[in-house]
Amino acid sequence: MVNNSQDSVMNKPNLFLIGAPKCGTTALAYNISHHKDVFLPIQKEPRFFDASTFYDNPNDYFTKTLEDYLNYYDNTEAKESKYRLDASVFNMYKKESIENILVLSPDAKFIIILRDPVEASISMFHQRLSVVDTSMREISEDFNECWELLEDRKKGQSYPQGCKNKFLFRYDLLYSYQDYVPYLQKRLAKNLFIGFYDEYKNNPEQFFQKLFHFLEIENMEIENKNVNKSMILRKSFLLNLLNRFAKNTVQIRKKLGLLGILNIQKNLISKYKQPINKEVKAKQKVYDFFKPTYDYLKSLQHDKD
Repeated sequence: MVNNSQDSVMNKPNLFLIGAPKCGTTALAYNISHHKDVFLPIQKEPRFFDASTFYDNPNDYFTKTLEDYLNYYDNTEAKESKYRLDASVFNMYKKESIENILVLSPDAKFIIILRDPVEASISMFHQRLSVVDTSMREISEDFNECWELLEDRKKGQSYPQGCKNKFLFRYDLLYSYQDYVPYLQKRLAKNLFIGFYDEYKNNPEQFFQKLFHFLEIENMEIENKNVNKSMILRKSFLLNLLNRFAKNTVQIRKKLGLLGILNIQKNLISKYKQPINKEVKAKQKVYDFFKPTYDYLKSLQHDKD
């Protein structure tokens, strides 16, 4: 049951960056958090409302209770900010997630960023190759080979061994925007901001001007930093060792905490990451699959113009 006392109201998030992953959302969350009217917690993706999309097993949910969730925003800086941002970008995929957000925060505003679906799919594929944990890592370093596995994945097959986050490997579902955005437009109406990755990347000044106008906050110059650099880890003996290290850190994690252990892994991994192959080309069948998505994006951009 939601407590409607004034204090609890002041620590409810009321701005949600709900998607799509690999569309510049991490950078956007951190960039707009530099605005005096926007608060972003250390855990930028609390994964409370989108947990059932991101995780296969409820036992793996990161933020388990509403109390835990609101604790991220239970500080003076958050309460004094006009907006308290939740950047859990898998919220866009389920109506249930949106409806639950609106129960907690009826006047919330929402942001989505949309990118060329093939580019976004390849970017997510690369991200899957940047992790150590083999249960979260793609089973092939060939994008088109992974795309061919989607038919098997619809049947629950051909995922990484031990995978507990299957939706991350469903490129077909992740970037078929036409399946999700029309509901968001209808349900959220004027409280939804639809941005486009190309404008965000190539004309950030114009992008932020539009966004701040939507939020009704002062326009300010934002240094548009790229947070997630595109690097991957190639299969190697070192990768196997790092994966074993990642899976055998229970006692170390208890002493250092999750952030401590992640920092150790990050420092080790950063020395062995390689730039991605910019020449990765999707086969024509991938573009053919996303034709309805391209058509939908054109209609969206036309409407916004």
